[in-house]
Amino acid sequence: MSNIESNNLPKRFEAMMQERLGMHEYEAFAAALQQKPAVSIRVNPKKGPHLFENEETVPWCRYGHYLAVRPAFVWNPLYHAGAYYAQEASSMLFANAIDYSKDLKVLDLCAAPGGKSSLFLSFLSENSFLVSNELVGKRASILYENLVKWGCANNIITNNRVSDFASFKGYFDVVMIDAPCSGEGMFRKDREAVEQWSEGLVTQCAAIQKDILTHAVDLVAPGGLLIYSTCTFESAENEDNLQWIYKNYGHKLEPTTIPIQPEWGVETVDIKVDGNRTQKGYYCFPHRLKGEGQFVSVLRVTGRDSSRNQPKGLGRNMKHLNKNELAAIFPYVAANDDLAFLKLGEDTVFAVPATLVNDISPFIDRMRIKKTGTLIGKLIRQNMIPDHEMVMDNLASPTMPHVSLDLTQALDYMQRKNVALQPGTPKGWIVLTFQGTPLGLAKNLGDRINNHYPAEWRIRKEPKDIQAM
Repeated sequence: MSNIESNNLPKRFEAMMQERLGMHEYEAFAAALQQKPAVSIRVNPKKGPHLFENEETVPWCRYGHYLAVRPAFVWNPLYHAGAYYAQEASSMLFANAIDYSKDLKVLDLCAAPGGKSSLFLSFLSENSFLVSNELVGKRASILYENLVKWGCANNIITNNRVSDFASFKGYFDVVMIDAPCSGEGMFRKDREAVEQWSEGLVTQCAAIQKDILTHAVDLVAPGGLLIYSTCTFESAENEDNLQWIYKNYGHKLEPTTIPIQPEWGVETVDIKVDGNRTQKGYYCFPHRLKGEGQFVSVLRVTGRDSSRNQPKGLGRNMKHLNKNELAAIFPYVAANDDLAFLKLGEDTVFAVPATLVNDISPFIDRMRIKKTGTLIGKLIRQNMIPDHEMVMDNLASPTMPHVSLDLTQALDYMQRKNVALQPGTPKGWIVLTFQGTPLGLAKNLGDRINNHYPAEWRIRKEPKDIQAM
């Protein structure tokens, strides 16, 4: 069963949904809220393309699958290694709005916990550039963990206010706003969302959303897309906000659509905006499809195409590695002509696609950065200390010893316990794997290992029955 009873729904919410759906359909909607939510995941095409391939596919996302039962994700090493991500199916719908056939610059403005950013990374070309932003520090840390595990050198994570992006006006081909909202679409899954709901919260969220839209529209390049999404059914946060943005910025906006298939069960609504124009909006209702509540709409920013003002050269405190420094890192990281290996400050080495060096530099100079490309490690007096990020992005050199662990060993490793290795395992830095997927680093001392799994990500529970994963 779900986390709510029908008689515990806010009365104002019930009345709103009855008016939106009509009494007959509302009964089906209310009944759906009493059912157990569908369990859905999305595989990482770089790490787990064949995982769950016998499970039902999410109709609007080829990487998404429904699971018949909810597994204990915490006891599956592949989950922690970023081979797949637990994501609500409806929130994958937005990705159908975008043409991925060309290199794109994308901003995910409200990116935590990382579901939409990791979905972007599954479709974007390697020379595309994704900026994942999250204002709230604790949520930004969760975003960092999830995107590091996913593995991505063409991504940076920022921890900034929307207004801090003002110097990147007209820079992005796609700006995604998964706006903070009143959370009605999560009522079935999250009892706290029901308890926190109020009319005041709806009003507060609508105001915050307008502020985000105001700043975001100027960040989109001419011809680019502004994608607006919420997990609520409130007109004040959805249709009304779109009418508001057209009223204030309609001269530079035009409606566009998502190619929706009828069998998906998504409802398309026509929103009268300005003059005779109609903007399409798309609702996911839990009684019509296997997913939770979601709203999404896509707007195109008009205007003449113009070249972006890209700075030349590297940013402050950045430089390319010299020949000796490259020689010091290549026993640990795989050589790759498509990547630039850079040093930030005195000893931090990271990798980004060579084509994106000029794009990433101004963000490092101007923004609060949580992640830059893929961190390779620390280079201290020509001695390399490799980092977990390098392993998660599959950049570890094949010449590094790779040691396969069984399930018990893998869970011990992720609990930061000692792992007994086979006699003859080379001493020094090693990559630990599970079913061929890298888990992280350890330093083999012979009689024991130094466990370098990130302490803040360790599994804190003890498995009762690891076969039940």
